[in-house]
Amino acid sequence: MLAALLTAALAASSMALAQVEAVNVAVITSRSGVAQAAGASQALAASAWADAVAAAGGLYGVAIGVAVEDDGGVPATAVRLAREQVARDAHVIVCCSTAAASRAVAQVAEESGVLLLSPTELSSFALDATASYWSFALWPDDTDVLSATVAALLGHGRGTAALMTLDNDFGERAAVVLTSLLGYAGMTLDGEVRYAPGTAELRPEALLIASHLPGAVVVWGLADDLHVAVRALRARGYEGLVYGRTALLPDSGGGARLGALPDVRFAVPPALVAEELPAGYVCTEAVVGVRDSVASAYGGVIDMAAAAPVVDALDLVARGVEQLLAMQLPPVPVATERQALRDALVGLPELCGAVGLLDLQEGRRSAVVARGLVSVAIGPFGDLVADEW
Repeated sequence: MLAALLTAALAASSMALAQVEAVNVAVITSRSGVAQAAGASQALAASAWADAVAAAGGLYGVAIGVAVEDDGGVPATAVRLAREQVARDAHVIVCCSTAAASRAVAQVAEESGVLLLSPTELSSFALDATASYWSFALWPDDTDVLSATVAALLGHGRGTAALMTLDNDFGERAAVVLTSLLGYAGMTLDGEVRYAPGTAELRPEALLIASHLPGAVVVWGLADDLHVAVRALRARGYEGLVYGRTALLPDSGGGARLGALPDVRFAVPPALVAEELPAGYVCTEAVVGVRDSVASAYGGVIDMAAAAPVVDALDLVARGVEQLLAMQLPPVPVATERQALRDALVGLPELCGAVGLLDLQEGRRSAVVARGLVSVAIGPFGDLVADEW
């Protein structure tokens, strides 16, 4: 009798594993165009991940098909490729190398009912937030970064901060969010100035901020604004902490130009400082694991920061497949499998990836947990150094 029960159990288990035979993932990157450096690294990382899974015979017998596409850095092309992949029964789309393309494909995901895991942020203070059900970003947005910035200020024992930001809706949103976050942390906003986009001088504004002697100054605008503000603040005697907007790092002109911003701080995903993580960082094992696997696959030629969210996205898909098998779904249409996969990932607890702590939550576009970001300071040669306190 016991043998019969075991045989029946094993048969039922095998049948459950066979219900989901394959999961198809479309990875859309920019192997050409303005973002080709990042896109090429993302494509290589996705191919290496797919090769490793295929060599292992899939995940628990489930084949994972990874189709890598090139959008040329053109949002319209990314949209076309996404629609084609949806028609080919893709369960998940990982896209894109540029925020503009990711946002365009997010609309396709919402309309088509397919999960989108984006390696770029999907919302910022520059854009109106739209409802999101199927789309999740694996890169921090402005709110995530400001949350991590306030946490870093607390770590430095600062009780106040001042804000320098644009005189428009973007600046208004930054002010509201920062004020709320500071208040929640028991801190205060001690000074705020607004300036017009394209401002080349901030002399009186910097003097006003410096005279308040805030514990830190947060500059939230465009790349050139940060250089102008830092130069003006230092010239007027302000020697305290200055924090910039993480989204500016790729646009700040590389090491030479960043070198003109010594000691300016940013809250970043750990993938940007994978070689020098702060002691005791919560996701060190995950970051180092992705760093080493990416380096071994292509001899270290892949841009870790660009590749990390794509690897994290594919690892999330693998976690989702495990959950689908545990659900023991009967044979269902692809649309139902997509829904089940999306629900499985939303139901997971927060976990570590190469971009830090991740948690897909209902109604929230960003899957990044702010306390998983790392505070870094710019070194004298434009390098990023983990900010210890």
